[in-house]
Amino acid sequence: MATGVIVLCLGAYTRLSSFVTSSNKQYRAVIRLGATTDTLDADGTVANRNVSGCVGQSQVDAALADFTGKIAQIPPMYSAIRMEGRRLYELARKGIEVERVPREVEIFSLEQIAYSWPLLHVNVCCSKGTYIRTLADDIGQKLGCGGFLATLRRTTVGYVGLDRCLTMQNLRSLEAPGSLSETTIDQHTVLQDVPAVLLTPDQWGPFSNGNAVSDVSNMSTGTVRVLNQDDELLGIGQMERGVLKPQRVIQNR
Repeated sequence: MATGVIVLCLGAYTRLSSFVTSSNKQYRAVIRLGATTDTLDADGTVANRNVSGCVGQSQVDAALADFTGKIAQIPPMYSAIRMEGRRLYELARKGIEVERVPREVEIFSLEQIAYSWPLLHVNVCCSKGTYIRTLADDIGQKLGCGGFLATLRRTTVGYVGLDRCLTMQNLRSLEAPGSLSETTIDQHTVLQDVPAVLLTPDQWGPFSNGNAVSDVSNMSTGTVRVLNQDDELLGIGQMERGVLKPQRVIQNR
């Protein structure tokens, strides 16, 4: 039901996974109107079915306009969010539903691709933490007919699109030693939204040992990617008033 882009971090670069997953994402989704499911998607059991007829195009247009910008979403019960030490999906599988706190997410664009009752095709560009299943359910509720996510394809994660991806079949065909490295994506491409800070050889050692570095000649503040003079990624740090504090170290001197 769900396919598309997933960025894999290998070796020491697994330390960057949280920064990769925080990137904005784009999806192609098909929403099935006229019914709801317990999981909010096609893998669930149909809970309610609307038999009153189709929803008009003008109603769909108006509903979609209400879901752009910053919105509040209630995370679905069938999710990996922890509550009191347990995953929500573990509770859901036992028939237990608990109150969840709404979370603010941002829908940068919600573009209608096609609509023919009961299937609504949309492109979604959104922030980290957005549940497209919840969006489908909320749109169905707004229209008064119910809805669930029929299919989903993630088309981009940050700057990584489908054109940069390998299928599992592609991966199995990489038999030659070192051939996998020829398909990997440069870390600067994945993290290009993160400002860069350049360290001198004298500063590299303390940073790679987990120590703060002062007198960094850069006006950036907040999260930065840390480079040496050969443009190699040393890690991720936090800049504040000219002082760089390590967050993730990739290369040790």
